[in-house]
Amino acid sequence: MVYNTVMMKKGILIVNAFLKTEQVKGTYDMLLAAAGRAGIDLTLMTNAQFFVDLESGIAVTEHEDDLQDISFILFWNKDVFLARALERMGYRLFNCADAIEACDSKALTFERLKGVCRVPKTFKIPMTFNTVGYDDLSFESFLEQKLGYPYVIKECLGSYGGQVYLADSRKKARKILKSIEGKDCIAQEFISESSGCDLRAYVVGNRVAAAMIRRNPDDFRSNIANGGSAEACSVTKEQEDLAVSAARALGLDFAGVDILFCEGGEPVLCEVNSNAQFRALRDATGIDVSDEIFRYIAETV
Repeated sequence: MVYNTVMMKKGILIVNAFLKTEQVKGTYDMLLAAAGRAGIDLTLMTNAQFFVDLESGIAVTEHEDDLQDISFILFWNKDVFLARALERMGYRLFNCADAIEACDSKALTFERLKGVCRVPKTFKIPMTFNTVGYDDLSFESFLEQKLGYPYVIKECLGSYGGQVYLADSRKKARKILKSIEGKDCIAQEFISESSGCDLRAYVVGNRVAAAMIRRNPDDFRSNIANGGSAEACSVTKEQEDLAVSAARALGLDFAGVDILFCEGGEPVLCEVNSNAQFRALRDATGIDVSDEIFRYIAETV
């Protein structure tokens, strides 16, 4: 595997200091190993090593030389405030702050993808304050009318299939809403044909680098973290077009794009993940997309 690294010898991988699961550590190890194969000096740092000076708007570290001679920053984190400060300093981030922010909120994701690709019918659920809650859930009747039962309720901030709920009745829907009151949420059409099954397409640049089908016969969510299984698959032109167009519209350099199957197999977007884990993808497909990410970074920088 040959890379053009003449103009980019040194980079930083910025991760979250407080997320320490074995799964994410495995992803960091894969990225560092891929950087080594590419001949790139990649240093692991955490967001806790940076502080944003609100007077100047830039990021500072304890050691002034931490950011010297940096060609790029692989920002594997969701601290968009820090990401914006680094961008103001002129650093090229993969992915950029705006794209990470758009993916971190499911409401923002679907707002920005209007007219770009097919998505489930989606409504933003009225917000309340966590100190107030919902003292009146009659607004749920609108969702019942527009979406029917079952429909899906998703907290806007969530990962690994968590914070996603299936409302199969009025009683269940209102119980869910009451239990998560104070959190930004969306309500979505339930794609019954794709219950417990989806396609994860990992986009790097303008193509799908690898893809897998995820299945879970015991849960409407197919995420592997919830007990799902995965197997390698190829993508159709329609699936690749949807995945790439969604990533491009959100400004992403790379992304895990989850695709549902409608009647007749027509693809419909489920969600887009800016920092999707890919160890399960490698296990299923034999493709280490971290190599593809560094190939793309080398071509871009």
